[in-house]
Amino acid sequence: MSSSADKLRRIKRFDQLVAYLRDELDWPIERDDFEDLTFDWDANELGIDLKTAARIQDIKQLRPMASGQEWGIFFVKFEPKRLPVVALRRLLNKLVLKKRQTARAADAASWSLHDLLFVSEFGEGEDRQITLAHFSESSNGHDIPTLKVLDWAELDTQLNLDHVDRLLHDRLRWPAEPSNLDAWRKQWSSAFVLRHRHVISTAQELAARL
Repeated sequence: MSSSADKLRRIKRFDQLVAYLRDELDWPIERDDFEDLTFDWDANELGIDLKTAARIQDIKQLRPMASGQEWGIFFVKFEPKRLPVVALRRLLNKLVLKKRQTARAADAASWSLHDLLFVSEFGEGEDRQITLAHFSESSNGHDIPTLKVLDWAELDTQLNLDHVDRLLHDRLRWPAEPSNLDAWRKQWSSAFVLRHRHVISTAQELAARL
């Protein structure tokens, strides 16, 4: 296992992931304190229903790292031991730019669907884990957005850890030309090919994905 894949195995908290993004993927993160790098959002103020909001412990947004940065990176800490997909979809719905935005809603921060990256932390005790999630338009443009994830756990196979580590280095390394928004968007979003709870388990399947 590569040293960077071994680092990935040990990541269970947001601050550990941010250090990996900075040290391994060259993200221009200049501070060490996770709280200084982010600002808070409130689930209730976003208009998320109380039942769903109760499952969300924390919502933080990573402060923009480059001038004109169009994508939003959100760190969401959940209470349940599994990723609550419904809650993540509710949050997406509150942050994504609507096609028919009212004047009042237009004052609120919003992003295009393909410019949102969610980093979720969930699980119990020592079994806490991290999942990176990205939504894309459905193939027919009418169904609900498709959720695809990039995740790992301490007990994952070496095959999966090495695969995720390679994808992160190939697709989410900070670009030499971040001003080329279309190229950067295409690069990082291409890392997300697996639907939620789909795990690569064989070398043949891995080869098919690459």
